[in-house]
Amino acid sequence: MLSRIISAQISSIGKMLNNSDWSDRIIDRAIGMLDRLADRIERLTERYDRLEHRDHHNDGTTETAIDMEIGGRAEAVGEHTIASADLRAKITDTDNASFAVASATFGAAAEGGAEFASTDAYCDVDGADFVFSRTVTTTGRNWEETTTKVIAVDFAFLENSRPIMVTPHSTYTVNSYHSVADGNVATADFDVKANAEDTLADVYAGVLAIEDTYSGSSIDAMLAIG
Repeated sequence: MLSRIISAQISSIGKMLNNSDWSDRIIDRAIGMLDRLADRIERLTERYDRLEHRDHHNDGTTETAIDMEIGGRAEAVGEHTIASADLRAKITDTDNASFAVASATFGAAAEGGAEFASTDAYCDVDGADFVFSRTVTTTGRNWEETTTKVIAVDFAFLENSRPIMVTPHSTYTVNSYHSVADGNVATADFDVKANAEDTLADVYAGVLAIEDTYSGSSIDAMLAIG
């Protein structure tokens, strides 16, 4: 019964995310659904343990721990260039589950000269029971943008030998041209948080701009709780 409830709810969340634009509102709704599912798993596990005459808190619960690495890069080559990296990531521990939520966007554009732009993003999660992520890359005539978003959950009263992952990746090509202001600009912005008793948060961010030639931005972040 418990496995059917979990499968149905996870499937519902996956369909909701895949049919949406992964806006902040939708992500908050998915987290709320997962939080309520965590509470329901705890109640059903407690009921089962009572029937089996087991100590619920000694036998039923498992340690929740999530490790997440997320990051990427943006590069532009040309006379006037811009590269940007923006990353937001948070891991939170609650009574019945741990949640990881992250979003990273990398953009690049070049005008004049080579007019080359390239972006890339990645996200790896370890220790979660379920992982939902979405990566979208859009390429224009002189620009490119990649965005990756991820939601991961590790339930305290559930132990999966292998995490179940839903990770669609989409690519689009459009015939649009972005004007770039004079100069060469590279920026990196991040906000990384880990809220739990034992935490780790480590971020590397780098930017480089070369006059009339190049802009590059990158961020790599690692977060862990356990």
